[in-house]
Amino acid sequence: MDDTAAALAESLVAAYRLHAAGRLAALGIPAPPGWDGALEAGEGWLAGALEELLAMPFARQPRGPLEVFQEAMRFPTAALDAAGAPPADRDPAAIDALPGDRFDLAPASSRDLGEEVWARHLAWGAAKAGALSRPVVVLVSADLLDASRVEAEAAAAGYRCEVWRSLPAEIGRQPAIALVDLVHRQADDAVRSLSAAGVRVIAFGPHVDDLAMVRARSLGAAEALPRSRFFASVRDLLLPVV
Repeated sequence: MDDTAAALAESLVAAYRLHAAGRLAALGIPAPPGWDGALEAGEGWLAGALEELLAMPFARQPRGPLEVFQEAMRFPTAALDAAGAPPADRDPAAIDALPGDRFDLAPASSRDLGEEVWARHLAWGAAKAGALSRPVVVLVSADLLDASRVEAEAAAAGYRCEVWRSLPAEIGRQPAIALVDLVHRQADDAVRSLSAAGVRVIAFGPHVDDLAMVRARSLGAAEALPRSRFFASVRDLLLPVV
């Protein structure tokens, strides 16, 4: 998680209890039994869910951080339900958007959580938009050290790097280049499927495994190189985006 995402997560978690208390006061409902425990559970769940979400590459994030915050309102909602509190009077659009938010606790916008949260949400959104506008290079590898090396070279060349430790069920946005580590258990499938989709595939593997490199070329790889040659020439292989 980078600094922008970490700052957003921190501010969202800090706003959680204050927002819930403010909504309860606005509804004119006294705090029900178990309210504090519900907020504690919701705050803990929110922190963990945001950490998991924002650690993912932007393109793999299935939803936004505000949606996670909205879901975290299910904890105080359950406390109000258990106490028999009357549901809020909500308009049809709000019901369609958040049918489970019976007490109108979930914020419609990050601005409802204060200027600091809103500013950090905007900064995170700008970072996401900027990252997603760059062409993608995919690295199919389970080696964390290789991933860090390739990510640095890709960023310098103007790409956004996605590391696939396993093949996704579907290829979303088509990458410009795919780099496939031939020791990966799904290397053959990766070379075959990505090259068939029209992606330029560059495979690399142990210099003693000539058969793997021949097989990679037969499956559609544009190039197949020993590891040493691959990492010596990765800057040339990832031609700068112009």
